[in-house]
Amino acid sequence: MRIAIDFDDTIVDTTKKVREYLNRYNLEEFEDIEEKTKFYIKHIDDITKDLELKPYAKEVLNELSKNNELYIITARSDYYSKNVKPLTKEFIKNNNLPIKDIYFDCFEEGKAIMCDKLNIDLFIDDYINNCLEVKNRGIKVLLFNSEYEGLDNVNSWLDVLKYVKE
Repeated sequence: MRIAIDFDDTIVDTTKKVREYLNRYNLEEFEDIEEKTKFYIKHIDDITKDLELKPYAKEVLNELSKNNELYIITARSDYYSKNVKPLTKEFIKNNNLPIKDIYFDCFEEGKAIMCDKLNIDLFIDDYINNCLEVKNRGIKVLLFNSEYEGLDNVNSWLDVLKYVKE
């Protein structure tokens, strides 16, 4: 089976790390998009370097890689920093994640298109719209850490493993 997985808030806990950085600078929310852009331009590289795997992500990915090909399809891009792609690849390498390939710059419909191109059998993402786009193409999806009627929902990497084994 060919499995495609989102990176942010699926393999790693990006939102948690961004909140930690916001707290360091006593920011609750951004006043406007300009303020948000400046913050991310200044901190996205450090945030990426500081990312942590979600619990059991590595163990489950290793188990899944025994009988499946694993790909990352992510919206990560050069928008905030030219270092995001190399830092993401470095993170995957440093954590010895068994990923066959990674595809960047894939936003909503782009993830579905990439899943088609790669003949993906199962797609895992935390964003409902991405899952719906992919599901509409006849590909099985797992919605990670969210609930949405009509989608298979999982709340942990152990749930993912159980789903794939069944």
